[in-house]
Amino acid sequence: MGPEFIYRVIKTSLVVAVLGFLFVTVYYNFRFGAGILVGTIWGGLNLYFLTNLITEIFSPGKEVRKGKIILIILVKFPLLYLIGYILLIIKYFPAVSLISGFTLIFLVMFLKALGRWVLSLDVSKKSEITSTNEMKKKNI
Repeated sequence: MGPEFIYRVIKTSLVVAVLGFLFVTVYYNFRFGAGILVGTIWGGLNLYFLTNLITEIFSPGKEVRKGKIILIILVKFPLLYLIGYILLIIKYFPAVSLISGFTLIFLVMFLKALGRWVLSLDVSKKSEITSTNEMKKKNI
């Protein structure tokens, strides 16, 4: 699992958040549904910048670009957290809906990882399964 897993999690979370927004807006409240959507977008941006920051710093065999790292840090920490603070202060969206949207990303990540584990989609697991099946065929 690499950065592409994180990007898939973000995309899936946004799709689930849009569906949740539609469902909650129709059956409960527009502000609560919009809060879930905004919380997921905020959390997705947070995870996106964190992933880029970590891959930029720790990529082996790749030169560290200090300018890009500084830009990511300046966008992620002060700007993104200021937006989160403002979202909580204006009280347009219920805090529970923002937290629900932010937490949705972790739920999607857990379920995707669980699905990969159950279905044995990891490359090392695939090779183990393939070699075990080949050994069974030879023994028959």
